[in-house]
Amino acid sequence: MKLRLPPNLTVMLTAHGKTKAYLHRFKIIQSTECICKQGDQTMDHLIYDCEILDKESEKLIAYTSREEDWPVWKCELVKKYLKQFTTFANSIDFEKAKTSKNRKPPL
Repeated sequence: MKLRLPPNLTVMLTAHGKTKAYLHRFKIIQSTECICKQGDQTMDHLIYDCEILDKESEKLIAYTSREEDWPVWKCELVKKYLKQFTTFANSIDFEKAKTSKNRKPPL
């Protein structure tokens, strides 16, 4: 059975690559701070806290809140809300999120 997972979803599921926290771990970049300036750019931060992704998060929260309270465990995002979680993951432009100097860049 072949699974065709979008690259950003794979990054979100494995937490390997593309985030500042991951790149910093291997000394590829100097800072783990997200460009929103509200914490380290980890998967949890991107899913639950990043202000830059507020618009995208609101859609995910609205959909999941029909059945359960937010925050939803990451495993539930994959098991029950994979389509919406994939849309959320695909909305993240990791290249801009790594290099932009603006506080709220378009993603």
